[in-house]
Amino acid sequence: MTSRIIIDTHAHVFPPKVVDVAIEALSVPERRNQIGGTLDDLLANMKRAGIKQTWTIPVATRPDQVANINRFAASQRALPGSPIVPLGAIHPDCDNPRAILAEFQELGLPGFKVHPDYQDVHPTDPRMQPIFDAAVDFNLMAYCHSGDDVGPRTALGSPQEYAAVIAEYPDLRIVLAHLGGYLMWDEVEEHLVGIGHPDRVFFDTSHIRGRIGEKQLLRIMRAQGLDRILFGSDSPWMQVADDITYFESLGFAEADLDALFHQNATKLLASTAIS
Repeated sequence: MTSRIIIDTHAHVFPPKVVDVAIEALSVPERRNQIGGTLDDLLANMKRAGIKQTWTIPVATRPDQVANINRFAASQRALPGSPIVPLGAIHPDCDNPRAILAEFQELGLPGFKVHPDYQDVHPTDPRMQPIFDAAVDFNLMAYCHSGDDVGPRTALGSPQEYAAVIAEYPDLRIVLAHLGGYLMWDEVEEHLVGIGHPDRVFFDTSHIRGRIGEKQLLRIMRAQGLDRILFGSDSPWMQVADDITYFESLGFAEADLDALFHQNATKLLASTAIS
């Protein structure tokens, strides 16, 4: 168990009645769950690893899933003294995404997950415009899968696409998962590193341990700035305790580790409508 303050900004949980089906559907040889996929599994693992807070980020693969996913997300926030910060879901084919996102403050949801590959949408698709506009207007964060994926392998959310989104929506609070672009880190260095407002554009560290060479990882993290990177594990697919140990081993100064492990997440969350 770590003695640090740790906020894990990237985890997934599933309702008990669908968890087995969901885990099996999302599992491939390159992605196998390291812990169980329920909220109870996550809470137990947080206690073992000494995690102060975890953000759960669901994905809606169909518009008709959005309402149920958001109710499940809100129920996590409602637990007394909960260390969980749930984000909500939206889908580009929802009839009125603005109305859905307008309810997020009442539900206690500070943002939503975008997954281009599972939602069959490019980030620059016109269907995303009302979603990003509402995120700006309602002070919500867009937490986005970026780069390739071990499942669909369509890479609809490329670093180039997100660079265009950041240019078009300079006031959007956006987190690009997997260090800006899973398995597309050359493109991250070319198109994404350092762009956008430093208080609104972040990368996270989820699911990159063992997938990216250490020299390139350090180069990207230092060029982006440790004040613009969030610690995320991608639980249950990665074991958070192992990720903590790994990032502690990279030689960063203590002030940089504090920023990475909790300060940046606290700052970003405080800037949303829900803090």
